[in-house]
Amino acid sequence: ALRVNVLFKHIQRMIGGAEIGAVMAETGDSWFNCQKLRLPEGCGYEFQMQYGSIGWSVGALLGYAQAVQKRVVACIGDGSFQVTAQDVSTMLRCGQRSIIFLINNGGYTIEVEIHDGPYNVIKNWDYVGLVNAIHNGEGRCWATRVRCEEELEAAIATATGDKADSLCFIEVVAHKDDTSKELLEWGSRVSAANSRPPNPQ
Repeated sequence: ALRVNVLFKHIQRMIGGAEIGAVMAETGDSWFNCQKLRLPEGCGYEFQMQYGSIGWSVGALLGYAQAVQKRVVACIGDGSFQVTAQDVSTMLRCGQRSIIFLINNGGYTIEVEIHDGPYNVIKNWDYVGLVNAIHNGEGRCWATRVRCEEELEAAIATATGDKADSLCFIEVVAHKDDTSKELLEWGSRVSAANSRPPNPQ
């Protein structure tokens, strides 16, 4: 499996060298990892923390990418993607060229850090197969799965090179316990707050 910090090292390098209009950070560990990115001038940054709605970024990516000329990069967890994956269909119909990094760690990692349990493990999908099925030969789409740094480097080179005119979907296979230190701290604080006895007013 690929380390998430290695993934974001290469995303940082890609953003610095490509024409990127915005970064979309899905609810979850992508909140914390994307906040460490150094964005070039004029590059937008969107995330939704007020309600913590998982799956938000897929539809947000669809709308944002329709409004800007440059490509948009999205970092989305597997659990979140399962909620709103069908919006990829409209992205293709609209001819969008976003780059989606699907971080597949086998569950709701942010929930694991708040309150662990079997309900945080999700059914693994063939995400690349799903995107290819949605593509169905119509429009421009390229999907791949990476498990190591060398494969990631090659995928980013393809997404920003030969497939720069396509919607690019890169599934990144990560370990289920690979989380940022910020999420670990935040999760423990939220868990402690949730464990307080009721305080009726």
